[in-house]
Amino acid sequence: MKYVFRFNQSSTDNRVTVLKEMFEAQNYETLSFDKESTEKGIYYLEPRITLDETFWNSVVKGSLVFGYQRNIPSVPEGVTYVSLNDDPVFVTGTNELTAKAFRQIVDQEYHGKFKKILFCGYGKLTAELENVFSDWEVGVLNYNWHKMPEIINKYSKAAYFKSAPVHEYPIIVNTIPCNMIEVATWRQSRLKQKIYDLASAPFGFDWTGVNQKDYDYHILPGLPGKFYPHEAAGVVFSCIQRYLEKHAKPALALCITGSACSFVKLIPILNALVQHYEIYPVLSPNANVPNRFIDNITFQDEIRRLTGHEIVTTIAGAERLSSMAKLKGSIVFPATGNTLAKLTYGITDTCVLMAVKALLRNNKPCVVGLSTNDALGANARNIGELLNRRNYYLVPFRQDQPIAKPNSCVCDFGQVVATVEAALQGKQIQPVLLGVVE
Repeated sequence: MKYVFRFNQSSTDNRVTVLKEMFEAQNYETLSFDKESTEKGIYYLEPRITLDETFWNSVVKGSLVFGYQRNIPSVPEGVTYVSLNDDPVFVTGTNELTAKAFRQIVDQEYHGKFKKILFCGYGKLTAELENVFSDWEVGVLNYNWHKMPEIINKYSKAAYFKSAPVHEYPIIVNTIPCNMIEVATWRQSRLKQKIYDLASAPFGFDWTGVNQKDYDYHILPGLPGKFYPHEAAGVVFSCIQRYLEKHAKPALALCITGSACSFVKLIPILNALVQHYEIYPVLSPNANVPNRFIDNITFQDEIRRLTGHEIVTTIAGAERLSSMAKLKGSIVFPATGNTLAKLTYGITDTCVLMAVKALLRNNKPCVVGLSTNDALGANARNIGELLNRRNYYLVPFRQDQPIAKPNSCVCDFGQVVATVEAALQGKQIQPVLLGVVE
């Protein structure tokens, strides 16, 4: 599935612009939040962005929304919200950049005047801060008693649980994303120290009963984006790419031949297929001409809309499918007698036949859903040959008009998805021969 990348046009976060460029380099269309679109999107929410009902109502169903908060209660049905902070690789990369950026701020502001610092919280961000402040005297104020033995062993008298001699530290840094620190217990109306908050909302300090303005308190949001926009955007982009790869549907090439009378029934089947698979459409030259059963232009537009991919119409384009590792196999549907015969004899004079060959040579299955007037005539031997050939699997089929057209057979359109599922496991769905249509 190909998405549109959606971004906040008015964002002051430098990562947004760089991310937009990264997605465009991967041939994604990019649109701002305020541009209307019916296409599924990948939405990027920078830290601390305010989301209201208007935003969620504008998100296209089937879209992915990537943000920093872990729990978003108002996500509408059909939209997937992914917390970037649930990805450990992302967290590590972001913490490294945050710590480096904060060290720059301290060095620029204090010019080595102080060498003593207190970190509130003992998580992954604090671990990265320790690395960049390894030449300083570090203290840790912790709120998790399970970690106290470890911290005491490491810091001895500089390890504190719930309370600390805050006045001994000229710089205090919070990494706790929860109001755990009761400022009122510090028992001083005004501190000379500077307090920096690097955590996510609602931050670490409980200001109940205390005037926040009496303290030299600074919230520092989005440091990676401000100091290292390209590196920070790369961390986000890699996280999104990992998610897409992990949750990607198996990909298949859908090869459509010239059985135009079946095209009306093909669209509902394609609807079912895209629920389970990423579909790359291949259209035979004989299927790419006007016919009396369906408007050809409308038909192709619907295929593009449902699959999210451009249609392959050339032999060269079909041959390139062999290099797509994510393609698990092909479906020839509906398969005409002409195509059945050419598959049997290894003829590759159309893009459909080349697509099948390109994947068969990589030992990937081909599912054939026949629709032909001579299945029990000239093509009977070809059907038998394909049934007996490795990596070919047939959608169960039956005679459709045994009196008027005794040689005609059509596959059971309702069993296409089940046949594909079995074929990907190396199994032929049974029974292959069905009863006559009543």
